[in-house]
Amino acid sequence: MRKVPKVSFYTVGCKLNQYETELIAQKMIDLGFERVDWAESADIYIINSCSVTMKAAADSRRKLFAAKRMSPDAIVIMTGCYAQIQAQLLDKMPEVDLVVSNDDKDKIISMISQIYPGINADLYENGSPLLRSLYKHSRALIKIQDGCNQKCSYCVIPLGRGAERSRDYREIIEEIRLVSFNRYKEVILTGVHIGRYQFEGDNLTSLLSRILDETEIERIRLSSVEVNEFDDELIWLSARNKRICPHFHIPLQSGSDKILRSMNRPYKTDRYRAVTERLKSEVANSMVGADIIVGFPGEGEEDFGRTLEFVENSNIDYLHVFSYSDHPQARSFNFDGKLASHIIKERNRILTGLGNRKWDKFLESQMKRDLPVLFEKRFARNSGMLTGLSDNYIRVECDGGEDCFNTIQNVTPKEIIDGRIRGELRQ
Repeated sequence: MRKVPKVSFYTVGCKLNQYETELIAQKMIDLGFERVDWAESADIYIINSCSVTMKAAADSRRKLFAAKRMSPDAIVIMTGCYAQIQAQLLDKMPEVDLVVSNDDKDKIISMISQIYPGINADLYENGSPLLRSLYKHSRALIKIQDGCNQKCSYCVIPLGRGAERSRDYREIIEEIRLVSFNRYKEVILTGVHIGRYQFEGDNLTSLLSRILDETEIERIRLSSVEVNEFDDELIWLSARNKRICPHFHIPLQSGSDKILRSMNRPYKTDRYRAVTERLKSEVANSMVGADIIVGFPGEGEEDFGRTLEFVENSNIDYLHVFSYSDHPQARSFNFDGKLASHIIKERNRILTGLGNRKWDKFLESQMKRDLPVLFEKRFARNSGMLTGLSDNYIRVECDGGEDCFNTIQNVTPKEIIDGRIRGELRQ
């Protein structure tokens, strides 16, 4: 009997990377590979890398060494943004057998077929480009867009992902119908800059309208959307359709207009405040999340104080706090005013603490209503309870059985524990 080859994947970084990993994995499974978890022995390891921070780049490199330790004879492949940006460096590393740029991800099976026997690449090239399901995911990622034209001074994503381009809305609709047929209840629209979606006259709002009209998916969640992309139409549609999740992740990056200018961010804090106030007032039970970078070159005590004050008095409900990462290929690498690492670390600690307090306050505001929760296909590790996410992105746990897996149920909140809500299924 012919041995079934095994393939293992590790994804570093964003939801877009996760989507692309799943599409590659689907093709390899269709070609006869068995997918195994990362820690298991495999014939091929594929690392979908990230370069958004130096930490992500280092994590990507570490996985190369880990793969070779687990299976010294395995083929190790690096793709993703780090492979796109640092291809020459990776080509010199003996741990890497194949480096595949983001531009060539759609050709990865053909490239593997040249170094691994028994793969009929023609089957891959003629296969469907649509994702059917996701490995150990309860919510389906849907790529709608790629690339970025913004060129923030701290960011290398345009080097890794290239210029903006949007996916055909017909393909998006078909893919959502397919994952819905396969019993997914929620899709997450993802990309690098999804608010810039443009295809044959459609923008993000009209794409959402098409999805609402032409599919039966129960929930639509937006990934990160820039503040300048929230227009009247998008806010109006979000406020009037309960299938659109009232969860808005809107990068802020700094509460200082001076630092925002240095970052080449195309807005001021007044604009951010106005948009988030509208969302909170017009979209029922909405939750606003934000990314903030601390320790950007030139960020003085006054600038950091302005960020703290802005967040404290804003409609932001939770924070992702990042310490500035000095990437050699970003323009900010050559900026003056670099901060010592202990100062950056302390600012991260202070702002993270503020973010935790804001989140607890938001959870308290949600304790008097039932929460519609999509339960995952697993029990929580620590509690053994059902676990899932509410429409506005609260982690919820409660007692219940496997018959609740992959269902949307109303949960009555009872207590807040470690940043999540525990409750009871509403009978």
